[in-house]
Amino acid sequence: MLFKEIIGNNSVKKQLIEAVRNNRISHAQLFSGKSGSAKLALALAYAQFLNCENRTTVDSCGTCSSCLKFNNLSHPDLHLVIPVLKTKEVQNPVSDHFIGNWRDFITNNYYGSLNGWIDSFGTENKTGQQGTIYKDEAINIHKKLSLKNYEAEYRVVLIWMPERMNLEVSNKLLKLFEEPPKGTIFLLVTENANQLLPTIISRLQTIKIADFTAEDIVNHFGEQALSLEKAKQLRNLTNADLGKITQILEDKEGELDLFSDFSVWMRLTYKMDVQGISKWVDNLSLKGRKQQNLFLSYAIKMVRECLIYNFASDTLLKTNENEFAFLTKFSPFIHEENSVMITEKLEESIKAINRNANAKILFFELSLQMVKFLRLKRKFAIK
Repeated sequence: MLFKEIIGNNSVKKQLIEAVRNNRISHAQLFSGKSGSAKLALALAYAQFLNCENRTTVDSCGTCSSCLKFNNLSHPDLHLVIPVLKTKEVQNPVSDHFIGNWRDFITNNYYGSLNGWIDSFGTENKTGQQGTIYKDEAINIHKKLSLKNYEAEYRVVLIWMPERMNLEVSNKLLKLFEEPPKGTIFLLVTENANQLLPTIISRLQTIKIADFTAEDIVNHFGEQALSLEKAKQLRNLTNADLGKITQILEDKEGELDLFSDFSVWMRLTYKMDVQGISKWVDNLSLKGRKQQNLFLSYAIKMVRECLIYNFASDTLLKTNENEFAFLTKFSPFIHEENSVMITEKLEESIKAINRNANAKILFFELSLQMVKFLRLKRKFAIK
């Protein structure tokens, strides 16, 4: 991974590059950012830059032996630690048991999430495990670091989602974070730094990773693949999660006109146009389960925007021009008397879709519920 391949976060890139050039390399660093941010990509680019044999003043060369190995995550001095599951075959799991699958998962989408990684286990995860870094991992790390570096100047231990370490692992690694062996660098990549022990955070240099802007997203995919207006909509829908946006576009879900579908649905339900609702349901039921879930998530997001418009500052809204124009007229119908019920019903519908519910029955029943919810009167006036 090269720095130039990562969009945005130019100040962070400059900070990391100058630290290496000035030989001011912290032995334990925490890359902290939201799900789908550039935190992992930047950590990997930094690890590659540290050990590049022909690095320039601004990036790795990308062609030396070290860069080629880092690029496919197979360098012998790159040790990867990830949350894993207990399976029927592996009752005392460590990262090495699943690292091949994780390499494939990440190289396919460097902005993939923990949920995406856990979902990749499929039917192996019958008990609904969330992924954990177990105590055997700490033992494994100590064993690896007792050996000399294989070939690189800096041996890198990259811990992805360290918040998933249990208490025993955290305590076993404290001393290593404080005083790692010579030539060893710890890079921790987190999206929930507040879940780490304060004693761990105090031993790390924290690097905060900014969210992607809509312009960043357009630059990543190209103007021909994604317009700025569509990028803004997807950014707001996914909370700037580039991994989710990538998946949406790969699954062709980005072709959905979410705003049009939602605004038409709301008008039909408010007018109690049963025939129109029936046609709308028929159209949506023909789409895939992922597309239906995406629409329901968008509907929840629009309910939230209505509440923000009603009760908070407009500056907090995450809407485009068309959505804002619609909100100014629609928001009076979303208030404290019905917002919770609408949101709960939409969330229940997402769960039902995931359980393979009949989409036509589900969306027709949901529409009838929305007719009732939108006609609830609020007790107090709004702006």
